[in-house]
Order: sequence, then structure tokens, then C-alpha cells
Amino acid sequence: MLSDAFAFMRQGVLGNAGRWIKLVLATILLTIPLNGYMMRIYRGAESAPDVDQWGTLFIDGLKLIVVSFVYSIPIWLVWIATYGAWMIQVISGKADAAAIAAWQPNLVLVVLMYIIEFAVALVLPVVSIRFARMGTFSEAFNFRAICDHIAKIGWINYVIAIFLVAIIVAVPIMVLIFVFVVLGIGIAAITSFSVPAILGVIAVFVLLLLVLIPLFMAFQGRFWTRVYDSATPAVSAAITE
Repeated sequence: MLSDAFAFMRQGVLGNAGRWIKLVLATILLTIPLNGYMMRIYRGAESAPDVDQWGTLFIDGLKLIVVSFVYSIPIWLVWIATYGAWMIQVISGKADAAAIAAWQPNLVLVVLMYIIEFAVALVLPVVSIRFARMGTFSEAFNFRAICDHIAKIGWINYVIAIFLVAIIVAVPIMVLIFVFVVLGIGIAAITSFSVPAILGVIAVFVLLLLVLIPLFMAFQGRFWTRVYDSATPAVSAAITE
């Protein structure tokens, strides 16, 4: 599945300059049409879809963003319960420096927030693909069907897939951030912390991210689609192939 996803990304985006440029533009537009493009991949396209019908891309992208936002609401509620009162005191100036430094969040709420984040990250790929294929919001929240589908994939295989994608996508981004942080510090020291020089480094970093995001998204979209489609009793696809 990994090799298939890499081939899909390489042939469909990396090897097609025109499509790549359009996907960079879709990323610049608040990633709304990019999310719409992901919906096309989730529907099971065998090759990378064309980036056209931008109105449809925007509508589909907004729908997918709404679904993701609804799933994130429990995370935000716990975050507010954990940090809300402290943030209000800091912003209003009612808390002095000593109180701010001494403040500690509720450990139970922090752990709960991370558990919810993991649970949401776990189901969201299946939720997104199910929503793209069924076309109704109710199916995006059909929790029994979602859990049944993951069970057909195999919970262990599915969790392994989660970590594989996280590592494959996160490692290059972390390396990129590290390189630009070191580069920024070096340039800042050489130029005596010149604001234009620092802004230039930041601009190059953002530009590079805009170029790379479509590659990561195409890879993820294809990989998750293949994982989703492996949920048949007769098929036991190897995730690491």
C-alpha cells in the first residue's frame, strides 16, 4: 500500500507540473479546494483526478471541513475547560507574573484531551472516506458503521497504518522545520537580527510548505483509500507493501 501511494503521488502530482501548480493554488485558497480534491481521491479514483470544476471543489472542501470541525468540537470543549479560565485571567491582566508561572493545568483534563485527540485522529480517515462516498452528513456520524468498517480492516492493522502515515509525513516536516530554524538563527546572527532577512527565511519556508503539502495530501489520500478498501473478508492487504 505504501508503494502504491508513493506511485500515485509521484505519477499524479510530482510528474504533472500543471496539476501540481493547481494544487498549490488550492492550498493557498485556505486549503478549501484542496480538501475538495481529497474527496475525489477518497471516492476511489485509480489515478490522480484532474483539478477542475473549482466550484465543486470548494463546496466539497467546505463540507469535509465542516465534518472535521464537528469531530474536533469535543477537543475544543476540553481545551476550554482546561485553559479557558487561565487564558481569561492572563488576557484581562488579573494574573501577575508569579501566578502565571505557578499555574498548572488539571492533569486529568489534559490526559482526557489527548485521549480524545487520538480517538478523533483514529477515526477521521474512515469518516472522511465514508462521507465522500456516501455523500450525506449522517453517514459521517454513523459511529457503528464506522467502527464496523475499521474492525473489517483490523484494528491492529489500522492503528499501524495511523502511525506509519504519521511518521512518513511528520519526519520530513520536522526535518524541514529544524533546518529552517537553524538557518534562521544563523542568518539572524550574521545579519544582526535584520528583520527583512528573517522575514525572507520565513517566506521561503512557507513557500516550500505550499509546494510540499499537495504531495503529502495526495500520498495520504491514496494510502487511506487503499486501507479503507482493504476492509473485505477475502482480502488481507499488507499495509507495508
